[in-house]
Amino acid sequence: MMAVEQEIGTGLFELIGEDITRKDLAIRRETKFILPNADVGKFRRLMEGNGRRLVHNKPVSTVRSIYFDDPLLGDCTANLDGISPRQKVRLRWYDSLKPGEVVFLEIKWRDNRATGKHRLELRPRQDLGETSYRRIHDELVNSLPPKHLLPLLKRSDPVVLVEYRREHFASADGRLRATLDYDLTFYKQMGKGAISTLFPHRMPELFVVEVKCPEGDHREVKDMLHPFTPRNGACSKYVHGCCQLGLVPPRNYH
Repeated sequence: MMAVEQEIGTGLFELIGEDITRKDLAIRRETKFILPNADVGKFRRLMEGNGRRLVHNKPVSTVRSIYFDDPLLGDCTANLDGISPRQKVRLRWYDSLKPGEVVFLEIKWRDNRATGKHRLELRPRQDLGETSYRRIHDELVNSLPPKHLLPLLKRSDPVVLVEYRREHFASADGRLRATLDYDLTFYKQMGKGAISTLFPHRMPELFVVEVKCPEGDHREVKDMLHPFTPRNGACSKYVHGCCQLGLVPPRNYH
């Protein structure tokens, strides 16, 4: 018993800090486009021609995020109902099936077309893949600055693990950023005691382009996507996961 108490007392996470170097994370405009069954290679060449490629760790990253919500899936419902302002809370890591040496707790908000997020870097002191969700959430609460506690306290239930491949691009002047997301896979976490990658639910036809620009910059994004004219629409990967896994009643969500 003593060994367990000492282990818990050390704390599961070391908080490195909040990313304040990326000013674009604080507030920006985000436009999403859906291209069902798109040719990734063609679109990659298009983006490289209209802008430039950005590489973060790898040319193609694998992103994994666990979304936390309340027991009634209030964040998912708020998105489906178009309620604004709203928030989402997720634990994110890159390029490994289970969380590795660095993870990020992200608190994302939207107010009409303006979006932003707080991105806090943490280093787990133990293998999160072998740690219960209850302890992960409790230790996140213990690790965060007081100003970021409320969103996490309201969202204690792990719901969906979202996985996809992502590529990054920017306009020539760097003011516009774009990401290509594809090969989406969802894993149900609701009711699980720990992180589970069993029974993947794949959605290979979904291809999403997200274009971000600073708030107040109302330039058209069509130049970056020319000659494509994709359909602009709502596309929360978390909501898609809830719908695909049958966690919310089916709706016509795009």
